[in-house]
Amino acid sequence: MQPHDSAPSHDLAPLTPRAAYRPRTPRAHARYEEAALASAYEDGLMPDEVLGILAGRKVAEAFPVRWGESPEAYASRAVSEMFVSYLQ
Repeated sequence: MQPHDSAPSHDLAPLTPRAAYRPRTPRAHARYEEAALASAYEDGLMPDEVLGILAGRKVAEAFPVRWGESPEAYASRAVSEMFVSYLQ
């Protein structure tokens, strides 16, 4: 019989606001970023405006993908957040 190990498990992360965001692979991010950029351009943001908002970051770095979020839902939310950033 093994003694019970009371050390905390490293598999359990503390619940933080960041826990709502799911880490994804770069390839998975590409679908989300493409959807967000296409939506941003359709909604009237110009490429130079998007570049200024992102400030050298990728879309998913500036606006993290949330757990369970579809590319379409992400695009809508990310573009809304882009407009807020643009207006500030």
